[in-house]
Formats: sequence, C-alpha cells, structure tokens
Amino acid sequence: MEDILKEQEELEETSQAVLGGSDEKNCTYSKGYVDRQALYACLTCVPEARSDESKRSGVCLACSLQCHDNHELLELYTKRNFRCDCGGKRMPEVKCKLEPKKEEENSLNRYNQNFSGLYCSCHRPYPDPEDDVADEMIQCIMCEDWYHMRHLDVDEPRNEKTYAEMVCGKCMEANPFLKNYVGKIEDQNKTVLDDTVQVDVTGLDESVSTTAPATDEAGPSEPKQRRLDSSAAGPEETQKEKSAPSLDICTKPPLGEDDTEKCYKKGATFWTDGWRKYLCQCKACCLLYKEHDAMYLLNEKDTVQYYEEVGKQRQEGASGSSYERGMQMLGQLDRLTQVDMLTEYNRMKDRLREHLAQFVTNQQVVTQADITEFFAKLQKENREAKSNAPPYFCR
Repeated sequence: MEDILKEQEELEETSQAVLGGSDEKNCTYSKGYVDRQALYACLTCVPEARSDESKRSGVCLACSLQCHDNHELLELYTKRNFRCDCGGKRMPEVKCKLEPKKEEENSLNRYNQNFSGLYCSCHRPYPDPEDDVADEMIQCIMCEDWYHMRHLDVDEPRNEKTYAEMVCGKCMEANPFLKNYVGKIEDQNKTVLDDTVQVDVTGLDESVSTTAPATDEAGPSEPKQRRLDSSAAGPEETQKEKSAPSLDICTKPPLGEDDTEKCYKKGATFWTDGWRKYLCQCKACCLLYKEHDAMYLLNEKDTVQYYEEVGKQRQEGASGSSYERGMQMLGQLDRLTQVDMLTEYNRMKDRLREHLAQFVTNQQVVTQADITEFFAKLQKENREAKSNAPPYFCR
C-alpha cells in the first residue's frame, strides 16, 4: 500500500506542477494577460485551427473543464502573458459558461504551432504515431515551442540537472544579445564576467575615467551602477562623485571575436538556474529587450520553476498529501479489511489497464463517458459476484 500511495503522490506532484499554479474554478479572462497559466486548445470547437493559423485559440484551465468537457483538447502545458479566448473574438461560436462577456479582442496573445497540435522544427504532433524513437521534448523559454532533443542540433548537456532553461537556435539568432552571456554565467551563485568592460551608455560620465577601479553596489534585480572606489579616489574626486548624477552603466559582457568559437556555437543553448538575474538592466539593454519583446526575461515570475513552486505550495497548504492521508486511513483499518481493500484495488487497476489498452491500440481519445462506463460495468460485476457468493458459514 505504501508503494501504491507513493506512486500516486508522484503522479499528483507532476499534475500540480502543470495545474497547481492555475485557477480551476474561475475563468482568467478578467485577470488580463496572466504571467503564466496552463492552457488548452479545443479542436472540437475550432477544428480549422489545424490548418489555419488565424483560427488558433487557447482556453484556460477552468474553461477547459466547464465549457469544453468531453471535447478534443490539446494540452499546451503553460504559456506566458495569455488571456483566455473561450467565447471571445477567436471563438465566436462558443458560449463561455464562466464569463460570457468577452467583447475585447485578445490582441496581445501569441499563438505558435502548438495551438494547431504541431511541435518542434519537424512540425509533428505529440505523441507522434509515426515516430518510434524514444526522445524527450524540451520547451524553449522564448518562443515556448517544444523540441525533440535530437532536433536541436546540439550535444545534450552532460549534467542535465544543472540546466534549468533552454533557448532554441532560432530564438538565439532572433535575440543576438543573449550570445554575449553564453559560457560566461557559471551557476546561480557565481558569474564569470572577467572580460566585462563597463561602458557609459548615458553620455553623462565626462569626469570619470572608464579605467578607474569600480565596484558594483546594485543588487541582481536593480540597474547596475558603477561607484568609484573611495580608497583609490582623492578628496576632490570623492566629493565630485557624491554630487555627480547616478550613471547607468552597461555591464553586458562584450562578444569578442574568439567568443563565437569558444562559447557560442550556432544552435540551442542551455542555461543554469538563476541565470536571468545576471542580465544587464541598464537603460540601453532594457530598450534592447523591449525591442525584441523579451522584457519577461527580467520577471522572476515568468519562469516555469516559479510557476511550479507556486503549485506545490498550494498543494502543501491543503490538508496534507494523499500519501499522508492514505497512510492515516490505512492505519485505522483492521488487517482483514486492509487485505480485502488491496486485493480489490489491484483487481480494479488490472481491469482498467486492459480497458485503456484498446484506446492506445486504436489511437482513440479517452473521454469521461468511457471512464464512467468502465466503473459502472465494474460495479455491476461486483454486485453479481457478491450475490453469487456462498454463505459466510459455508466458506
């Protein structure tokens, strides 16, 4: 029983990682463009989305349960800055049960090929019925498409656990400023920027030499500003530094001629946990992020890790884990009842696997009606078995 409950707990943790940070009871439309949430695409309501990009749409978790139950849904995992389309301009034929009035168009929503059921540079569905190669998929943090590891055209990181995020090769070329950081951020506690040259991007630094010793007093989430080392400066220089305006200094490491060969090679890149806080936040770089629509890189709530942690905390704040509740319940039962319960559980599990195997073979979607039908049949068999059982005293 402990093994069963432990397995169930692991499944719940996986589910909570995706769904725990989303609202399952209320449509998120009124919240605007949510930082990150679980999304679904309904091909029953909008079948044209398979072939027409302009028909792509996404619905939130609550609408997938209340408005699109028993529909053919594409599970999109999580997406950033998205507002629910259920019953909106892109889904005019749908009546949202949770929030009917959705007159404003979701003009800031971004739709990639995932909303049509396709993934990776191979543009194939997942799971792919024609692909028998076992290969995990990993999501690019910028375009948010999913890629087969073998289609990234790069060597897989030696220690997968040390890498938290991936940027695909296409996004690396579209956002060249990221190339400056490749190979220069070691981990979340240490950054290797030995060759960084601080450049005044404001034009205000006329009195201070760029070769003077400098210290960085700003935190990782604040704009980097250079301060003169008071021990190296004279009284006049110190006084001048105090009265001088704060300078917005660019700390983005330069991309030298040798860096392309040594650090960045064309293709996808893998990034350690916490790497985003080392991105330069000077005015020039922030303008660069805005130009490339990448300001979300500076938002700590944008990461999937943050979203998953919120889901886990919500689960922990509930009435304990299913493992703890299950063990508590098991301890209250006598030995005979425990044996009967586990026997029936194993029987139900084997029968359910047999029932679901036919859907795998025929590549059919399992609906709620299919599961309801299965348990109704199982209960009928249990009643018949009990009615045909011999009297207790004859056993």
